[in-house]
Amino acid sequence: MNAPNSHNTATVAGLRMIEQLRQVHEPLRADIEVLENALQQLSDETADLTRIPEMIDNLTIADFVWQLRVNCDFYCNTLTLHHTIEDQRMFPVMTRNFPELAPAVERLQAEHKLVGEIVSEAKRASLALSTESSTVNRAHAAISELADHMQSHLDFEEATLFPYFRRMDRDWHYG
Repeated sequence: MNAPNSHNTATVAGLRMIEQLRQVHEPLRADIEVLENALQQLSDETADLTRIPEMIDNLTIADFVWQLRVNCDFYCNTLTLHHTIEDQRMFPVMTRNFPELAPAVERLQAEHKLVGEIVSEAKRASLALSTESSTVNRAHAAISELADHMQSHLDFEEATLFPYFRRMDRDWHYG
């Protein structure tokens, strides 16, 4: 796939689309890291458990394991919704406007399918989370696998789409 010329100029709509996608991607990056680190702390037998609450600010409703269970599930649901919107709404607009993006979009959609399978396991593992070490280890492994896939996926998606966004006069939300 030939990327569009990388100019320092970009359309207003393109810059807005880049900012919107970054506003979704950055919390996804940050939250998966927090979840992974919290589960790592919980799984370390010698962990200083007094540090865990400071890792997840503003989570005061219930105990830490319950919060992890809820937040892992919420993260997985948010990620699934994000990928559904991209697959059903953004990618068709992008390939219609830029047919040369088709191979990259196919790769992104294949990655979404793979991530969806990992998300399913992460949800199952997270919802089964308790203070039992086997459930913690299972949830940690699932979230770590998801984190590994998400970092490279988000980087590829941004590197692929942002140059095209910069050229668009109209936000993809509007066709």
